[in-house]
Amino acid sequence: MTTYRRGDVVVVNVVFTGQAGGKARPALVVSADSFHKKITDLVVCPISSQPRFFTRPGTGDHPLKRWKAVGLHHPSTVRISNIVAVEKKIIKRVLGAVHADDLLAVEQGLRAALQL
Repeated sequence: MTTYRRGDVVVVNVVFTGQAGGKARPALVVSADSFHKKITDLVVCPISSQPRFFTRPGTGDHPLKRWKAVGLHHPSTVRISNIVAVEKKIIKRVLGAVHADDLLAVEQGLRAALQL
């Protein structure tokens, strides 16, 4: 069984609305290691390569500064506003881990979004 860590960028098979197919998409693991080791899900934030989120990020978006180092092919943005739980069994692979500075910014965004 694969072990996942907060800060990992994973490739998740996302099912389209209506369950008519799906596509592999990157996502950032944001749940604590001690939390998701005990359950079958991971809490993740989707990562988008849509240029509009990178060039004009909105509330709940964090453009990754070191996206190439993670293994992403395009400038990419963590969509903090789209936090979701996914089953570990739909994860295809781990691409890498985000830089500590990017993870810290996402964590700050999550605290702001959830008023923690």
